[in-house]
Amino acid sequence: MNDALLTGVLAEVEYRREELQRAGRSVWVDRARQASKRIRARRAEVQVPAQQRREAGQVPARSGEITR
Repeated sequence: MNDALLTGVLAEVEYRREELQRAGRSVWVDRARQASKRIRARRAEVQVPAQQRREAGQVPARSGEITR
């Protein structure tokens, strides 16, 4: 019985170690993706126009049929 318990505990430890490794790797991958997005955005030098607020009397933006 003692060997079975030890085997179960070792299996649990190995499982949790792998999960922690995967979680750490995914954080690293996310940070790398964010950094690469920032670098690509700077290289592209895309100019985004400032948003304009529409007043109540203006015609709404075209996004299909308007139902009221």
